[in-house]
Amino acid sequence: MMRGRARRLAVATTLTAAAVVVVAAGLGACTNTDAADQQVIDRLLTLDVLSVPPGAAELSRTSAKGGGNAAIRNSSTATVVYASPRTPAEVGQDVHAKFDAQWRFIDNRGGPIGGWQGSGALASDPGTVANVVARAVASGDKAPAGSRSVVTVTVSATRPG
Repeated sequence: MMRGRARRLAVATTLTAAAVVVVAAGLGACTNTDAADQQVIDRLLTLDVLSVPPGAAELSRTSAKGGGNAAIRNSSTATVVYASPRTPAEVGQDVHAKFDAQWRFIDNRGGPIGGWQGSGALASDPGTVANVVARAVASGDKAPAGSRSVVTVTVSATRPG
């Protein structure tokens, strides 16, 4: 009788230890995924398209890790919002003038009324995409006096496979 209990105890202990190893490996994978997503965010935040131009005032800067797992990679994003003394149309012209060689921006139809919207892919990494929306300042915006547009730039990319 004791031998049967000892054997069941040994099997239960072995199964518990195996479960702990599987859980630890899974958590380790999560940590590696999290670290890889953070590297994507760090890279996105250095891109020139997220720089606030001279004369503009940064209103916010955020980022979000994509998450997922080894098989499913959700894109991570970085966003900057700034108020500009330029009109939305002038912002669009500036985006094309500054970034077309690197980003291949195209104008999007369906932007905000009186505004401008464009999107593009980074020429050196087509998996990195940006969307820029410039709209007129609204009464609820916390834009400084003299601002003529609020610009939102969102850039996203997935971590390498």
